[in-house]
Amino acid sequence: MSFYFGEKTWPELEEAIKKDTLIIIPVGTTEEHGRHLPVETDAIIAKLFGDEYGKALEGKIPVLVTQPIYFGYSMNIVAKWPGTVKIRTRVFMDYIYDIIDAFMNMGFSKITLLDCHGNHDGLLRTVMREIADKHGKFICTLSPSKLCEKVYDRIKKDPAGDVHGGEYETSMVLVARPDLVHKSEYTDVDAVRCNNDLRGPVSTWGLQVTKTGLYGDPTSASVEVGRQCLKAAVEEGVKLLVDFYNYKAE
Repeated sequence: MSFYFGEKTWPELEEAIKKDTLIIIPVGTTEEHGRHLPVETDAIIAKLFGDEYGKALEGKIPVLVTQPIYFGYSMNIVAKWPGTVKIRTRVFMDYIYDIIDAFMNMGFSKITLLDCHGNHDGLLRTVMREIADKHGKFICTLSPSKLCEKVYDRIKKDPAGDVHGGEYETSMVLVARPDLVHKSEYTDVDAVRCNNDLRGPVSTWGLQVTKTGLYGDPTSASVEVGRQCLKAAVEEGVKLLVDFYNYKAE
C-alpha cells in the first residue's frame, strides 16, 4: 500500500482521518549548490527523508507523506548564481501555514515538518506557534541533519563540516540521486576556514566569502557517509515521531 498522501482517493483519506494518521511534509527549497550538485538538492534530500520515514513508520503508526516543498526562502548571497528561486519569508510562512491549516480543517491533527533547509528553521517554528494559536494543536518540526549530527561528526572526513554543498549534502545526494552529482566539479576552494566559535551566533555566510556558491568541501563525500547519516536520522526520527503520535498533553 502506498503511504503517499497524493496517491489516495478522498474516501481513503476519510479513513486516514478516522485513524488520526500522521502527516509528514518534507520541506526543501531550490537554490544553487555549487557546480557539482543540482539546484533541487534540498528538496531531493527532503524527499529522501520523507520516503524513508514513511517506510520505517509503516506498521508502527498510521502515516502519510506528501511530496516535498520545492521552493522557499534563500539569502541573496546564493542568488548570485542561476538556480535560486527565492520566496519572501512571509509568503513562504503563509504558504506553509495554509497547507497545515488545510490539513487541520480536513481533520488531521498530527502533522510533522521535515526541515531540510537551514534558512527555514525559525520560519517553520514560528508557523508552528501560529497554528497552535489558531487550532490549539501543536505540530512537530524535525531537522534530519540535526538528528544524525552525532554520527556525521564522528565519520566526516572534513573536520570543519558542511554548511552548504559540502560533504554532508553531497553524500546525501549520492544516496538519493547519484546520477545528478558531477564529481568532476568537486572543489575544496570553499572549505570552511572561518572562526568556528562564531558559527551560529553569526551567520556563516557572513564569516567567509564563497567563490563557487559552496560553504564546505565535497571532495570527501561518499555514499557510505550518506547511508550512515540517513540510517541515524531515520532511527532517531522514528522514535520521536512515534512518541509525538502517541503523546497526550496532560
